[in-house]
Amino acid sequence: MGTQDNWSIRPYREGDEGKIFELQKAVHPERQNESERWFKWWHWKYKEVPCGIRTWLAEDNGKILAQLSAIIMNLKVGNDIIKAAQFMDSVTHPDYRRQGIITTLTRNLQYELKQNGVHILYGFPNALSYQINKKLGAFDIAAMHKMIKVFKWESALRKRISNQFLLKLCAMVGNLLNNTFLRVSRAPAVSGLSISKVSCFDERINEFWDRVSKQFKIIFERRKDYLNWRFSAVPDVNYSMYVAKKAGMILGYLVMRCRQDGCPKTAAIYDLLAESEEVAQCLLHTVVEYCRRDGMDYVYWVGIANKTYLGAFRKRGFISIPFRKKGEFYIYSSSPNISGEFLRNPQNWLVQTGDSDHL
Repeated sequence: MGTQDNWSIRPYREGDEGKIFELQKAVHPERQNESERWFKWWHWKYKEVPCGIRTWLAEDNGKILAQLSAIIMNLKVGNDIIKAAQFMDSVTHPDYRRQGIITTLTRNLQYELKQNGVHILYGFPNALSYQINKKLGAFDIAAMHKMIKVFKWESALRKRISNQFLLKLCAMVGNLLNNTFLRVSRAPAVSGLSISKVSCFDERINEFWDRVSKQFKIIFERRKDYLNWRFSAVPDVNYSMYVAKKAGMILGYLVMRCRQDGCPKTAAIYDLLAESEEVAQCLLHTVVEYCRRDGMDYVYWVGIANKTYLGAFRKRGFISIPFRKKGEFYIYSSSPNISGEFLRNPQNWLVQTGDSDHL
């Protein structure tokens, strides 16, 4: 068992990833035989990331015992593009927990980022990291909305309801809900609009971003280099990317990931951006029909958005999951130029799963 007198902290150095993998194996024993896959993932996430990444480590006699990283992002706040950083990959060796190591790493990483002009920090935390960052001055923006469209209620509810009679009854109510209150009309008719599946984004996505970003007060930048890194280049993960175009011009896109290896079979919408609610509805209609034909049990989206944006989901038959909780997205700001009130208003934000490091 390690003690506080034995460990020290420092920034990442080239070649540390081998020792970090040993730490990962201690925390996640199931990764013993995943070295090739893990190192591919490491190279993608830590070496190819467009805006950079910073990592601090704790060590004891050359042994890496804890890690905390922050990925740098471009964030549009008002009319300005500023640097922001997402805390991620917080992990501590089982023998060194409850010694304040992550708190120490967090303070040092905060200080380094601030010294380099990064005054907005954010995260999608677990319970422990949430408490640490709250103590260091972070604040909640809002509970994340969860919008869901269920095709097969019995399959969707099976893991949550063990009683077969109750399961059948709830599924019957869900099906009735689908056939009455959640019936939707055809997607809006947008003259000349076509939607196609792509393997990557081209330069036209930058032109689209320059136009559509003006609609949002606070949003993470979505240019070609970032989107292709986040959704096209990631190893061993397959995202489906759809682009809506008119006369060769991009009017919107949607990224989702389907999981068919378990029960229920789910599809998650990671990113949706469109010039209008009508185009957003057309994209949602396309993927909903694809999911229905492909045998998905349900499709869902998670994020923070304004009422107009959420309206596109509701008009395509999505419903909100109740009992939402705070603590799923937090912000820390040391910027003297950005109003805290402006940052705290959830109506100013668009945040989606694709803005996190969740795969």
